[in-house]
Amino acid sequence: MNPQLAAMLQLWASLRAAHHLYWTLHWQAKGQPFYGDHLLFERLYKGRLEEIDDLAELIAGHFGADKLEPMKAWKAAEECIAKAMSAPTPIAIAEMVLEYVEAANDVCMDGKYPAGTTNLIAGIGTNHLTAMYLLKQRYAAGAPKL
Repeated sequence: MNPQLAAMLQLWASLRAAHHLYWTLHWQAKGQPFYGDHLLFERLYKGRLEEIDDLAELIAGHFGADKLEPMKAWKAAEECIAKAMSAPTPIAIAEMVLEYVEAANDVCMDGKYPAGTTNLIAGIGTNHLTAMYLLKQRYAAGAPKL
């Protein structure tokens, strides 16, 4: 498989996993900071939707819509969910996505893509750095497990 396509598909899977995990944490928020956590996770899961769509459209445009195979995408997202859940806090979700952003950025720099491609990937990275900052601020004193 083309390395750029593989990296973009992995990033797409990680975004889908992040969306699912943040959405689940949104429903599971409880305790004293319930409402703030509920809103924080809502902000984080809703923010993934545009990224998922934009990246899928970019993949379809560069490689063909047939590359967006639903069963393979969910299997890859499941693997990302398992990876993020092996860490102690929701911060691992943002860290996981950033890892795949780096990989996609690295291989796409070698390809001949328009600036918009690398800008989209960089923008996703910026969004997840913001998510990491928010989560670290919230969980500085300790966090629930995923």
